[in-house]
Amino acid sequence: MTSRSMLHGIALLAGYASLASASIIPVSLVEMSGTGLGAANTVLTIQSPGSSTIETGCTAWNGTAAVTAGCGFANSNVQAQFGAPTLASTGATSAADLRIVFNASEPGSASDIQLNQLVLTFYNSSGTLTDLHSLAAPIFFPSVQNGAGNSGFVFSLDAAEAAAAQTFINNNGGSGSVHIGLGASAGVAAGGPGSATGGLETFFVEGSASIGGGGVPEPDSSLLIGAGLLIVAFVVRRRRAA
Repeated sequence: MTSRSMLHGIALLAGYASLASASIIPVSLVEMSGTGLGAANTVLTIQSPGSSTIETGCTAWNGTAAVTAGCGFANSNVQAQFGAPTLASTGATSAADLRIVFNASEPGSASDIQLNQLVLTFYNSSGTLTDLHSLAAPIFFPSVQNGAGNSGFVFSLDAAEAAAAQTFINNNGGSGSVHIGLGASAGVAAGGPGSATGGLETFFVEGSASIGGGGVPEPDSSLLIGAGLLIVAFVVRRRRAA
């Protein structure tokens, strides 16, 4: 495990408190080796166009096919690989089992990125959007590991939102009929920490048991170490105050 991974884990863990009320919450890191876009259930790929340092895009189900217009985000540069799969085709057994993996693949020496928004949408078979979930606030990732599919940040629905989504799924034909869409915005103004410097940023969906093509991911060691360091710091401050 690298020191960069440890710092990343601490930063992600520290953000949990502010995200406690979010519909979509970060749940773990996942390390993968060359998963690649074609080997995952890729739903959305975005890239910053030209000299822009902010990238946005979305994908939706229109009742016939996946589209990248009219789904709530300006299409700054959605790449060719996108989709709106059914929940069943992702391998997820329920809304609670669904995982969204954000793979930041910044070129060159870029080492950080900010995820401004991530929106998960559920469409019925005719293409009507009637269930939507999102982050509560932007998340700054201080480190990324470049390369499509090399590492990812895993998100899920919180318990209440997963239950609400499951009700929608059950009322609309089940997991084989409900389609998934995603919208995202990443990067900040030119020169600021967290800028997008080209991408690709990819978002794919899986069941919890098949993240990265393997078994159920254990809690990332960097998160566990980060938790330990935060607890130690708290205890030291308490002792000094005593």
